[in-house]
Order: sequence, then C-alpha cells, then structure tokens
Amino acid sequence: MGLIKMIEVVDSEVERGVFESHVANAILNLVNFGVIVADSEGCVYAANDLAWSYVAHGDGLSEKGGLLTAENGFESEALHNRIAAAVRQGRSGAMLIHRSRSQKPLVILIEPFSTDDSGFRCALVTVREVGRASTHIAERARMMFNFSPAEAEIVARVAQGREPAEIAAERKVSINTLRVQMASAMVKVGVHRQAELVSVISSADILE
Repeated sequence: MGLIKMIEVVDSEVERGVFESHVANAILNLVNFGVIVADSEGCVYAANDLAWSYVAHGDGLSEKGGLLTAENGFESEALHNRIAAAVRQGRSGAMLIHRSRSQKPLVILIEPFSTDDSGFRCALVTVREVGRASTHIAERARMMFNFSPAEAEIVARVAQGREPAEIAAERKVSINTLRVQMASAMVKVGVHRQAELVSVISSADILE
C-alpha cells in the first residue's frame, strides 16, 4: 500500500478541489481492497495502489491498450460486459477472476457511478483476493466487539477462510473448545451462524 503523506496547507488560496483530490487518494490507499475507475469500454481512469499492484504485475488483471483485462480470454470478455452494463444500464455485477500465480482468485464487484453535476458516468470496480484480510483484523475485531484475545484470533482466522479443525490444531485446543469460543464471539456480535459472523467481520475489515 502507498504511504499516506500529510498535507500541510500553507497557502489559503489552495483550491479546495486539489485538497479533496489528495484526501480522496489517501483514503483509497487505506482501504483493504483494490479500487479501479473505468469507463464503459473498460478504459482505466484511476486505481489505488493495491489495485494497481495486481494490474501492473499481470496478477489476474492487466491493462492492454489502456483497457482493463483478465488473464483468461473468457473472463476478460465477461469483465468488459459487466463494466459496460454498469456504466450504460446502471447494473451492478460480480465475478471471480482466476490467477495463474495463485490458487486464490480475485473477487470483482462492479458498481455504476455517476456525478450529479457533470453527468459523468463510470464503473467502480473493487478487487479483493479471496481469503485476504488485513494484518490488523484480530486487533480491530477485539476492539469493536470486546472479544477476548483468543476469540479475536479465532474469528480473524475464520474470516480468512481457515477451517475450524485447522485452527483448533494450530492453537492446540479441542474442536469443542474452539466451538465454545466461536459461540461466545457470535453472541457478542449478535449473530447465530458462522457465515453471518464471517460476513460481519469481513465487512468491518476495510482498512489496512
């Protein structure tokens, strides 16, 4: 992720638009997923550092002739169709992009975006690796939901796609002990199923 630079306003004449642009870039480089802005043809207007790291290295996504593409030709066509549908028809889309360098695919969410004042329309493409989570997810979960250290660590690993039996073996506890700790975590979050717990934790895990 890119380093956030502090902005020191030394001139009262600094245009607000320039300042807002710096702040927007800083925020986009904080989130724990890639963000790409593209037009109806898939031409990339902007991308945060994480998204660009996939594109620049051809890791599932790449840029050819200025257009966002996937490694697989079929997936690339589907990606272009979904982006076009988002921009032209206001239709949201989602898909998986497989990668030759990793068994973990990229989850792609595509949302239409427009500005009321200029009428500019584009697609907001978010990119996230399956099972990828911030290194701070356990600490963040503990602070948000008052988890014990053990509960926070377990929930973080489950959110990363780890199996309960695997987690229990790593922590050298019985599967029953693990289930009790998971149940306690679910009570604190206010959910009743593991899938709901993972959904809440994953939604909260947006910052690096």
